[in-house]
Amino acid sequence: MSAAPLSNLREPLVQPARTPGEVTAEIARLVGQRPGAAWWAAFLLAAGAFAVGVAAIAYEMTVGIGAWGLNRTVGWGFDITNFVFWVGIGHAGTLISAVLFLFRQKWRTSINRAAEAMTIFAVMCAATFPLIHMGRPWYFYWILPYPNNRGTLWVNFRSPLLWDFFAISTYFIISLVFWYIGMIPDLATLRDRAKGRIPRTILGFLSHGWNGSARIWHRYETIYALLALLATPLVVSVHSIVSFDFCTSVIPGWHTTLFPPYFVVGAVFSGFAMVLALLLVTRKVMGLEAYITPQHLNWMCKVILAASVVMGSAYGIEFFIAWYSGNQYELAAFVNRATGPYWWAYWLMVFSNVAAPQVLWLSRARRSIPVMLAVCLFVSIGMWFERFVIIVTSLHRDYLPSSWTMYAPTANEAAIMVGMFGLFFALFLLFTRALPVISIAEIKGVLDYARGHGPLPAESDPHVRPAHDDAGAGPDVHPAPPWWRRRRSGVDEAAITARYCVAYFEHERDLLRATREARRRGYRILDAFSPFAVHGLSEAMGLRPSRLTWIGAWAGIAGLAVGLTLQVWVSVYDWPLRVGGQPFNSWPVFIPVAFELTVLFAGLIGVGALFARTGMWPGNRAPRLARTTDDRFALALQDVDASVALEEMMATLGAEGAVTVVEGDELA
Repeated sequence: MSAAPLSNLREPLVQPARTPGEVTAEIARLVGQRPGAAWWAAFLLAAGAFAVGVAAIAYEMTVGIGAWGLNRTVGWGFDITNFVFWVGIGHAGTLISAVLFLFRQKWRTSINRAAEAMTIFAVMCAATFPLIHMGRPWYFYWILPYPNNRGTLWVNFRSPLLWDFFAISTYFIISLVFWYIGMIPDLATLRDRAKGRIPRTILGFLSHGWNGSARIWHRYETIYALLALLATPLVVSVHSIVSFDFCTSVIPGWHTTLFPPYFVVGAVFSGFAMVLALLLVTRKVMGLEAYITPQHLNWMCKVILAASVVMGSAYGIEFFIAWYSGNQYELAAFVNRATGPYWWAYWLMVFSNVAAPQVLWLSRARRSIPVMLAVCLFVSIGMWFERFVIIVTSLHRDYLPSSWTMYAPTANEAAIMVGMFGLFFALFLLFTRALPVISIAEIKGVLDYARGHGPLPAESDPHVRPAHDDAGAGPDVHPAPPWWRRRRSGVDEAAITARYCVAYFEHERDLLRATREARRRGYRILDAFSPFAVHGLSEAMGLRPSRLTWIGAWAGIAGLAVGLTLQVWVSVYDWPLRVGGQPFNSWPVFIPVAFELTVLFAGLIGVGALFARTGMWPGNRAPRLARTTDDRFALALQDVDASVALEEMMATLGAEGAVTVVEGDELA
């Protein structure tokens, strides 16, 4: 997003003001930095906890789930409690990145990268629990939708547990792709700053030849918006489908239509609390106070406060529905939650999720680090106990008093839970050292800064070589691509030998003005380059709207057709199975899987089309201009005929604010 002009109506999102070059230097220096003693202590503690969890999982896989404290009445305990908890934690990342992006909330730019990483790690932890709960996790492939070798025996597409598999796997894949696509410009920035050959090679492989081209930015933003649009309903669907594991049953305390929105808000609540807690520590340890400002913390606290109010209302509505329904079993289940043997867990949940966050009504509390950390800790604990209360207290007393029993976790269950927390924090600690914690490209787009426009002679700039150097190429431009690359990019052979010039600018406003003037005068615009997406540049260049959106739309329709066709064919023709008295072709139960496949096809095929259309592939060595992934803007014009002299183009660019204009004689 292009930088906003200075304004007295709001505080700058980065304080004090930074230039793009300073942003690159300050964030990039943290990548690969030698960690200190505190980091090593935290990492070893987290790795040790993960090792304990791995040992506990190995023991459980050896002796079976009899190592857990489950019994005939309580068939779900710590395992599913932790599963729902980690799925909820993973919601904040996509919410911050996708939903806030669609609503043009610029304050997300400082926190979205860490939140997205947290999503990936949380979903990895969540997926572990259903896997080991199978008892024989080496048969995990049985849940895949294919006919096994015992005949045409398919998975049950009417089961909410299968919907879980499709929802969580789709959510993980789309979140991972969304995270990686958003990081490509930053990986290119790190590539151009890397000193060693090995890191430069690795980063070059991962950055797909990104060079800051406006034509690539144009298509990139289209796909990024498409992924955000797909991820937004996906956020709602995933935890709604997780809630179907409970609300499609007839167990008192579970059988309610309140669960889908209740679970989604709870996921946002717990996810934001975890993100805020991690960012409070990260900004202090890594010195990111200029980027994660009190404004960001204030807004996150307000989201947590709003979610807390909704959660408190949901707790009250649950009791009201139980009373108003007139169902004695339903009412007894909720009374048992508040006054039964697990009363302490219920009231700890209420205090942590409803009472403790109310302190955030005070502006002083929203600016106090200890208070915010305490609230986040209470919310995390309270949301874990909410899942425990929903699962255990609804199961330990069923319709028959003779079946009433208590559940107590074993040391094995506790060790597995500790191990997953260790895995989560270990991965997050590694992330803070291996990749940019803050999106470098996006934060440059929301800067409020003023810069001078002094002269920058080419001979005094180490990044610009004089024109017509020994290699015969232009300034910092790689030689012309091979003929097959030129044809695929739509460049005609006659234009390859034409002269061209490159103008460098210090500010995107100058680049926009020069591009509009060049197009008004009828100059041939080869391309423009910028370290972040400059809004309005594609229109100034005369680029048409990208067709990648339509490709993604048709891919989504194909995914929808595949999902519906597969389920109808399996459930009606190949393996007709009547479940719960439903007809074979009860299409409403086909919606969850069909929706997930729609999102999956649209996202993956859309990203594939982006790479194919832009010629980006791992390790691509696309031509690039110096510092255009850092702090410099460039515009390349071409002299294709004798109607306009190249010297006139260069003079026009200089008059429009270019600090350096150089001539080249080959197309980059």
